Amino acid sequence: MIARLRAAWRKAPWLMSAFALALALTLYFGTRMTMSAIYWADPRHIDQDIAGWMSPGYIAMSWDVPREVMIAAIGQDPSPGRPHRLEEIASARGVPLATLIEQIEAAIQSYRNAQP
Repeated sequence: MIARLRAAWRKAPWLMSAFALALALTLYFGTRMTMSAIYWADPRHIDQDIAGWMSPGYIAMSWDVPREVMIAAIGQDPSPGRPHRLEEIASARGVPLATLIEQIEAAIQSYRNAQP
């Protein structure tokens, strides 16, 4: 087996390098996908109580709502350079964290009520 790999390396080193890179990327992203699936399958992470450390994306995943609902609820687009945790967003908007959480919960409830 090792002899075949060495022979293939001598014949086409670029091809073998590309294959090794593709294999490494497949393993990396496959592991990430598996870990994410295991994490979100855990019932403790579904409809989790909203806290200041959470990001709008995390809340959207936990509460199974589209990101657009969260963007509308927090009143800002989550782009680079902007705050990402609820504590930071509330501080940037100049509102108490509890008020922001209430707005998010109201948006989630209205989205869920609108669903058939």
